Amino acid sequence: MIENLRKYPGVIIAALVAVFVGFLLMDSQRFFRQGANGISVNNVTYDINEFRRLGPSSRKLGEQLASYQAMEMYSFVTGLTDTKTTSLDAAEKSFFVNRLLLQKAGRDFGIQPGDEEIQQFLRERSVFADSDPTNPSVKKFNQERYQNFVMNGLGKNGLTEADLFLLVKDFLTYEKLQTLLGGSIDVNPEDVKRSYQSMMQKVAATYVTLPLADFTAKQQPTEEQLKEYWELRKDSYKTETRRKFSYVIAAPKYLPGTEKAPEPPKPAKEGDPVPEPSAADKEIIEKRRKAELELAANMDDLLVAIETSKGGEFENKIKEYGWEIRVTDLFTATTLPEVLKPVTLRKNTKTLAELLFNMKTTSDPISKFTSAIEVGQADWFIARLDAEEESRVKTYEEAKEEVTKQWIDEKGREALKTAAEETRKKLEEAIKSGKSFADAAKEAGLATKSIGPIANGEKPDGQSEAPSIFTATQYLSPGSLAEIITTDTSAIIAIVDKREIVKNPNFDSMLMNGVDQYKNQMRILAFQSWLAEQNAASKVSE
Repeated sequence: MIENLRKYPGVIIAALVAVFVGFLLMDSQRFFRQGANGISVNNVTYDINEFRRLGPSSRKLGEQLASYQAMEMYSFVTGLTDTKTTSLDAAEKSFFVNRLLLQKAGRDFGIQPGDEEIQQFLRERSVFADSDPTNPSVKKFNQERYQNFVMNGLGKNGLTEADLFLLVKDFLTYEKLQTLLGGSIDVNPEDVKRSYQSMMQKVAATYVTLPLADFTAKQQPTEEQLKEYWELRKDSYKTETRRKFSYVIAAPKYLPGTEKAPEPPKPAKEGDPVPEPSAADKEIIEKRRKAELELAANMDDLLVAIETSKGGEFENKIKEYGWEIRVTDLFTATTLPEVLKPVTLRKNTKTLAELLFNMKTTSDPISKFTSAIEVGQADWFIARLDAEEESRVKTYEEAKEEVTKQWIDEKGREALKTAAEETRKKLEEAIKSGKSFADAAKEAGLATKSIGPIANGEKPDGQSEAPSIFTATQYLSPGSLAEIITTDTSAIIAIVDKREIVKNPNFDSMLMNGVDQYKNQMRILAFQSWLAEQNAASKVSE
């Protein structure tokens, strides 16, 4: 890679500019709040730059590679991220800590992939390896795409080619450690075969349904019962946090005649190369790009002014650029003002409401500001928290409607469960005495329905309960009564009429693949169990 740099001076400059702009427009909200002392893992302290490089930036790189259909990399990123985390910050921290634990395990177990292995992965197994259309098993390394990614893609996250190599090294360590930890795991092909056969069969059944609505309709709670129910659970009935913001949505100031982007050129016919934009369109595109870069620079100036003045220059700076500052009333995360509902975020998986209500404020005035958020086609958004009414426990009168609904639903389900158990017992006794399921149900005042033959996952029109019935009956012999099937709206009692195995000419190859998949799943579980133990024993502090 190094020997080719002189061939791309313009690309290098562009990459440096991308890094610089990325730094200026970084998530200032996190930048303002991140502790200066860094994070310590097992008595080793890492500064904020090391944390970002090995944690958030590398995690984003892994997700980026995974989005290009490198599913192995997706498994790696998710495998090192705690699935129980509820915030992006916690997910990034868990990835960082778990990655350090993985690197230590690689040293302890002597798993140290070398440069040749890393380069082989990039050449043969990564998104930079193209398949031969005539022979998918043959891979060809796309040097141009790789160079373009290294020069233009990595800099946006503040990373280098060395960081890419380190990420691949850790991925290869992850693969080998999984194999090592799961080396003693064995899978019985007969167990897999039985599982596959059960999923490849069709089942026909007859059943009766006891609707939940019939039992909730009979519930008539007294005031005393509702108050007692509320008293035991009142901490779970809370008002929503309400917040008030001042905000600005800044749009690029396009020159007259450039307000609308040109339509992308189209090939004359399908299969032809896409022609370049016309000279006039190129001029418009360039002028629009300059307006958008100017806006980005102005937003950066606003962030700097907010930081240096502790928020005091927020209004003045907005007026200086001729933008409009707007103020909301108090609202909750579920009652976003109408004027903010059309605002869409670019390059962000969260909603605007989530960003506004996930803000954690401190005594520092800076904490009351969001970062500069990319919205719309090319606009930017910044908001300041002006007031907040924190969530509190509702009074009985405020919670009464919700309490009543929950009481009725809970008592209705209890009554449904009792009735279903009694009904099943009566049907079972009647069948043992020689009666058919249909006759026994008729005596109990219940109408029967038939379903099937249905395969796993099939859902005939009007029978949304089909998957639940299949799951409950797939291992039962014909004539057997299934256990009670509980859905969100009913209880179902079913009897198996018929089961038949669906023949598949590819069953043997499917079985072999299935055994391999089960082994892989077991290796993943073994790794996750090991990682959880290592994480619990690690010492992490900030």
